[in-house]
Amino acid sequence: MPRRREPASLASACLQNIAHNMQSIWVKDYAENYMEKYNFLYVEGPFNQLAGAMVQELLRILGESHRLTRAGLHLLLQPHLTELSLRSCAGLVSNAITQLVTVRCQFLWSLDLHSCQRVPAPTLAVLLEGLPRLVKLCLSDTQCDTRVLSAVGSCCPRLRELDISHCKKLTPPSLLHLAYDPTQGTFCCPALRVLLAQDVMQPGPPEQWVHALCFLLLALPSLEQLSNASLPSALRLLCTHQLSEGGSSPSGFPQLAEVARAKISLAKVGKEPADGYRCQSKLGMGPAVEGGCRKEEGGTHQAEDGEGKAGRALRLRRLEDMEEVDLPLVGSLCQGVEEAAISLGDQVGPSWGIVQWPRLTHLTLHCPGPPVRSLEEVLTSLESTGSRLRFLSLQNLLWGQEGSLRTLLSLCPNLRTFQSHLTPRCRSVPRHAPEAELPPWGEELVPLPLPHLRSFSLLMDGGDPMHPVFEHTLGGSLVSLLCGCGCLNVGGVGSPG
Repeated sequence: MPRRREPASLASACLQNIAHNMQSIWVKDYAENYMEKYNFLYVEGPFNQLAGAMVQELLRILGESHRLTRAGLHLLLQPHLTELSLRSCAGLVSNAITQLVTVRCQFLWSLDLHSCQRVPAPTLAVLLEGLPRLVKLCLSDTQCDTRVLSAVGSCCPRLRELDISHCKKLTPPSLLHLAYDPTQGTFCCPALRVLLAQDVMQPGPPEQWVHALCFLLLALPSLEQLSNASLPSALRLLCTHQLSEGGSSPSGFPQLAEVARAKISLAKVGKEPADGYRCQSKLGMGPAVEGGCRKEEGGTHQAEDGEGKAGRALRLRRLEDMEEVDLPLVGSLCQGVEEAAISLGDQVGPSWGIVQWPRLTHLTLHCPGPPVRSLEEVLTSLESTGSRLRFLSLQNLLWGQEGSLRTLLSLCPNLRTFQSHLTPRCRSVPRHAPEAELPPWGEELVPLPLPHLRSFSLLMDGGDPMHPVFEHTLGGSLVSLLCGCGCLNVGGVGSPG
């Protein structure tokens, strides 16, 4: 059932009215009398009386409706802004606008420059050097390069979230500048928790990118999410090889084993890393241990002591695009995972069922190619993890037993969101077989107790013709679901074609 459209709030209606009249009143006067004459610290008028959140909302309304002009943007860059998003007007953002932000908006803790491609890298670097309070920064699809990341690492110690996706000027050494300042010999960005770096890898040796990601994983002690296609390869390297096999760091940067040693020294004293903590090679592991692993005599297996585990243990809470076969290794490295997206292989293995993350609340399972894995295979593994799940997405799986959906949902009583894309594999129906008499659902139908479920989506695509028993059982399961979910908003139930 679609949600009813909520009426606009009074504040929203007022902002829409301001946006409608802005060009003919305030912008016209400013453009004619002031814009080209002075570089004002701020402009006295109605906009510096608005709360910062309302100024930002007005920017969004004008930008998305294509009514924002350069003069209007000048007026809205107010000193009391703490959050500023320019993605809705990225085409207007130039050197001059960036300089105004540098002068006027020095109290920003959140800045979004998504797609502001007209701003060159040196200007971006100067801007970020003047914003030490930043906690959240988006540079996605900009001219961000090594200089910019060096400025971020050196001048934004409070930064917790950074998006550098789709930045085509980045190289593997660029990423190292984010976590380490070679001029000072200190690590940077100790508070960084989320790093989004999708589609940044240019043609070149992939092992260099893997090395750079390993460096970030070890050098950023608070990192909880790293989004990049090479993350699985970096985790495999940290799990299965000596760190020296990941390649050498560029001149001026510590080697991976040295970074691990610095990580261990912090773990020993039980302290959070302060801004600018140093890499001290003499601390931590002795010369016989490298990368947290010690080779056993007469074999290729590696054992590790407590220090080795501390040097490799990561705080990642979100894993994306993980291969099923890698999960036993990754599970030992990242024990605090809360969200995981797992790509299932062609054959059933003992892999992801072994890894039981005690904090897992969001789980996505999918087959990347034609569906070869079944819904029924998932049930056994969910017996121990289902009660903790708040979000479950099952994509491109086979569905062969009519009662599996109800069983699945009963294993996950605390779900808030359920999404599925399934291909039915029903029992064949004889061509001239008489229709079986199916019992009515009746009053004995037991509701599925899912009191927190708010979103439910079931898509059945392709597969075999629906068997009457299968269809009848599915209907009963959906009725039970509706009876037991008072907060449910049904996103969709259907079969294409």
